[in-house]
Amino acid sequence: TESGVMLQSILLSGQSIPDELVIKLMLEKLNSLEVSHFEMQMVAEILQHVVQRPEDYLENIENIVKLYKEIILHPLEVRTRYIDKNRNIDICVLSLNSYNSTIIKQPNSKMHKELNKHFSKDLQMGPQKRYIKVVSLTSLAMIVISVCHFLQVVEENTNRFSGAPKYGGWILDNCPAIKELWIVLIEKGIIPDLVISLSDTENNGKYLLNRLYLENKTEVDSKILGRLLDELQKKKREEEAARTLGEGEGKGREKEKEEENEWGESEGETNHERLWTPENKLRISEKIKEKRRHLGDTKHFCPVFLKENFILQPGSRDEAAKYREKIYYFSSPEAKEKFLEHPEEYVAHKEPLKAPPVRICLIGPRGSGKTVCGRQLAEKWGIFHIQFEEFLQEKLMLKTKKKIGSEFEEVSDEERFTKQELEELAIQANVKIEEENTRKPPPDVQLTEEEEAIKLNLLENEPLPPEILETILSEWWLKEPIRSTGFILDGFPRYPEEALFLGERGFFPDAAVFIQVDDQDISDRLLPSQIEKWKQKQKKKLERKKLIKELKAKIKDDMISKRRAELLAKREKKHKAEVKDEDFSEEEPEDEDDIDNILEDEFPKDEEVMSEEDEEQEIDALERLRGELGEKFEADMSNLQVIQDEFEKLLIPVILINGARKIHIVQYNMNMKLKPLVENRESIFEKCYPIASHLAQKMLSYTYKYVSAFGYWDPVKLSEGETIKPIETSENPVHAVIHRQYIYFLSSKETKEKFMKNPIKYIRQPKPKPTVPIRVIILGPPKSGKTTVAQKISSEYGLKRLSIGEALRYILNSQPDTELALMLNWHLHKGMTAPDELAIQALEICLMESVCNTAGVVIDGYPVTKYQMSLLEARSIIPMVIFELDVPSKEIFKRLFLEKKKEQSLPYPLHNSTQIIAVKNSKYHKNIDEIRKYYQEQHQNWYVIDGFHSKWRVWNEVIKKVQMVNKYMQIYLERISAGKAACIDKLCITPQELISRLGEFGQFCPISLAESHELVDCSVTDSLEFAAEFRGHYYKMSSQENLNKFLENPELYVPPLAPHPLPPADMIPKRLTLSELKSRFPKCAELQGYCPVTYQDGNHRYEALVPGNIKFALEYRDRIYICETRGKLEKFLRSPEKYWSQKLPYKLPPLKEPIHLTSLPLPGYLEQGIATSLIKAMNAAGCLKPKFPFLSIRRSALLYIAFHLKAFNPKSSEYTRRKYKKKLEQFMERCELITYLGAKMTRKYKEPQFRAIDFDHKLQTFLSLRNIDPVNG
Repeated sequence: TESGVMLQSILLSGQSIPDELVIKLMLEKLNSLEVSHFEMQMVAEILQHVVQRPEDYLENIENIVKLYKEIILHPLEVRTRYIDKNRNIDICVLSLNSYNSTIIKQPNSKMHKELNKHFSKDLQMGPQKRYIKVVSLTSLAMIVISVCHFLQVVEENTNRFSGAPKYGGWILDNCPAIKELWIVLIEKGIIPDLVISLSDTENNGKYLLNRLYLENKTEVDSKILGRLLDELQKKKREEEAARTLGEGEGKGREKEKEEENEWGESEGETNHERLWTPENKLRISEKIKEKRRHLGDTKHFCPVFLKENFILQPGSRDEAAKYREKIYYFSSPEAKEKFLEHPEEYVAHKEPLKAPPVRICLIGPRGSGKTVCGRQLAEKWGIFHIQFEEFLQEKLMLKTKKKIGSEFEEVSDEERFTKQELEELAIQANVKIEEENTRKPPPDVQLTEEEEAIKLNLLENEPLPPEILETILSEWWLKEPIRSTGFILDGFPRYPEEALFLGERGFFPDAAVFIQVDDQDISDRLLPSQIEKWKQKQKKKLERKKLIKELKAKIKDDMISKRRAELLAKREKKHKAEVKDEDFSEEEPEDEDDIDNILEDEFPKDEEVMSEEDEEQEIDALERLRGELGEKFEADMSNLQVIQDEFEKLLIPVILINGARKIHIVQYNMNMKLKPLVENRESIFEKCYPIASHLAQKMLSYTYKYVSAFGYWDPVKLSEGETIKPIETSENPVHAVIHRQYIYFLSSKETKEKFMKNPIKYIRQPKPKPTVPIRVIILGPPKSGKTTVAQKISSEYGLKRLSIGEALRYILNSQPDTELALMLNWHLHKGMTAPDELAIQALEICLMESVCNTAGVVIDGYPVTKYQMSLLEARSIIPMVIFELDVPSKEIFKRLFLEKKKEQSLPYPLHNSTQIIAVKNSKYHKNIDEIRKYYQEQHQNWYVIDGFHSKWRVWNEVIKKVQMVNKYMQIYLERISAGKAACIDKLCITPQELISRLGEFGQFCPISLAESHELVDCSVTDSLEFAAEFRGHYYKMSSQENLNKFLENPELYVPPLAPHPLPPADMIPKRLTLSELKSRFPKCAELQGYCPVTYQDGNHRYEALVPGNIKFALEYRDRIYICETRGKLEKFLRSPEKYWSQKLPYKLPPLKEPIHLTSLPLPGYLEQGIATSLIKAMNAAGCLKPKFPFLSIRRSALLYIAFHLKAFNPKSSEYTRRKYKKKLEQFMERCELITYLGAKMTRKYKEPQFRAIDFDHKLQTFLSLRNIDPVNG
């Protein structure tokens, strides 16, 4: 297009694109068919780019919300819409109240007339009364909505763009509010696509109540104050009346008791959040805060029980006493009487009372994961983990040698009977079975009454007697080492009686954690292991039955064989008695069948067969086990519910944990909920009082309180790694807190709350390091966000923000009569730019202000040229850190375009016009590489920040780097002031300054010289990563390990304690370049040029004489040595004394001098010259065995070798090699003709149609080679 051609010509000429052309291109794009078809995607893409502009985010958020609402609510309509020229989103918002007011204010409107038909009487009242009447009627509200919908929305909204649907395109605000109105809407067919309900479900609408209070804060506070004043005056009048009647003392005590009861009732109200209205909430919270400030040293815990038993037991509000204007609560009247007799024994004197360790009860049904979670938390916090049932089992295992319980019973009654039967059969069969099957049950042991009670508890769930529980629990709560360490009690209490026992005997845990799971979760966790156990039992049962069957069969076979022998003997005896004469005619045959029949009658066959139907199937076992787990789970849950209610009555905190998730998630949630209880343990009796900042200053001025060791630093921020002290502004007020006799200043409400929860944690940290003024330079292309970041740093931390323009204006306005101001005016009045020299002078004067030397300075957008950078270096204006905001040029012009859309176009160019921004951007990218390279090499203080992201992300990265450098500077100053060594890699030290302040060892590592007597030269690198300062001198180390050694004990490695001094300059080896080596001519190398390191490390062997490489030459003691490799050169440089003094042997290796190839004898010439190529050619000839038609084999082989040598000659040209490769291929094809024709030609003649396709052609080719030269033909 015409615009495209114009754009291409401008870009090729290197000019910037005019704003008019950019707008023209955008309009062409918006009017294209592509945009008309994909308008929704275009709008989303444009708004996405708008969001990437940080400054415009808040201004465009409303349009973005409207866009996404329309896409979500009406996706089909959005796809059919066209985008108007202004790219606006048309959504009609209807509000019931606003329409009602509109109807009343416009009596001539259509809606008013429609209403007048139905409510002519009501509309004749006054405006205010009519408005109230209209709003209160449900039928009128229906009419209003229907009239609005059909008369306005339909008529106006259908014409909002071409092709708009008849219905839709509306959002109804805050309606319907009642059920009847919703029914009317459905009847009228006004059904929305989506209903969005905004509600605050957390804390029963606490956030909404707070918002309502903040909106009407003045009115609510005035009413509360008035009511409290009235109550106070009423109390005063009652007290005066009581004094006049002479009952002042008694009345006063009753009044105090009533106040305490009233406070108790108000605290009771706090437990019922449904009574928390904004008014009552403020009144109750103020009263609670007032009373808490006067609580005793043990807060709401009983001081007597804490002193005697070292247990935190909540006190009762009925048992309270006042001592030294503080209120103490007690667990019983006896404790109160003890306190009143000797109160000084139970209160704190110089320091707060010591809190007992954490004690937690971990409760849940079997299989909920109590043991795993409890063991993990106990290991993490270093406390004891006690599993209650396991503890009971250990008490019995000393005698029983096994665990007690149905789940631990290995042998049931049926199995025991089977084992007994098996043993009897084994004795009968005279067979020895395995020990496992013949193991006898352990003998009965005599148990004590206590052990019998524990056994009954484990077997039949009988409750333990109180005496036994007293003995067990007192060991954990009252005896060492558990008493002073703390514990997690796993699986106790199990029954409501045990929970009651805890409250009666005063064994109060700090918290009770309930792990909540479902029966399905328990089944999924426990059922697989129980099924596997059932399978193993079934397998053993079948093996026993099989063994019993085999033993019975063996016993029966033995009995049959024995009976058969008896019958045979009896028959034999009978035959002998019957046969007495010799004259018998014939013998009767032996009747074996009779014996078998007798045996069958006496020993019938067993018809008992192992039937699988009688055995329990896996499905039945699965259902049975699942049912047992379900019953156990229901019983556990019913007990746990009662236990939870009992704990709530005892005021023990109950923490609910969802145990249905993965075990590591459950452990994490449990740790996060119990973490404050453990971390804030030491501060449980500490008292912190927030006060106003001006009141804190008054207390400090009158020395009523003292400033803490942190001064005005925020101790919470300091513990989180903050190294820069924020300033107090109207946006960032300081929050003062009194702790003991000191006042601490916090920078925000969040840090104030953290400090008040656990002040001990934050006051025990190291004190803040000395403040260091910060010098920061922020560079970047135009529109990259330099000024935004600089202003943010200046406002947050009180640094002075400076740009060259501001520095010049300061000189012209504040010092107009100085020579510098006059020179600047002279240049400016002539329309010239202020020279860089004058600008640097103005900047230097601004840097002399006190804020720059105390807090620091942020220089915005300077320097931008190499000359300006050199001027800064000459004036010693070196920043601690330089940030480069890297933003692509495309993003810069995008931001500029969005900014120009809001401004009015002018005929003349502004400072932020497209042309000027393009020139600035090109100039910046032209010079920034040299500036970046210089600062990276000289000061190593250059950091590149990706400025394409949001301003908050850029700000976080910038402040993270600033705090890192500032912390480094603070550590450096602290160590140097203490006389220690400190790192210097972030101090922006120039190479000239480094050389001028090098210590006694120069740039050699003092650690390597002291420990291994090696000269390690650290000058090969310019980095100061392993450099340190000590006693005003700089030292460079070779590694991080050596640097750590030097920082720990620098005195051991510098004079006078250094074991080895640095050798003189002439005794230090020096590398030689090739030019330096030539300049030493005619001096010769030592050892005749052999490598001294290789010869020494090779134990002076003959094979170790290796010539050196002149690239690795060095000079030592005015002698030249040549090493073999760079590594061996480094060895010589580190330990020159080891390698310099060596002597060569008498016999040396022969010299390797070059010999001309033509001077060699014939065999040598052939071997060194053509042997390789000739061998390859002969090998190829041997593989092919060439035979050219009509030539001898010898001549054919010689021709093939000749062609091969010419085709693969590396010294020939590419053309020659290609030419002879073709000839070699042609020669090989002609040699293959003989083989082909020999295979295809037969003795009998064949017709042409029966021959091979190419037979005739190859035959003609073969015959044509008779008189042809194979080389040139």
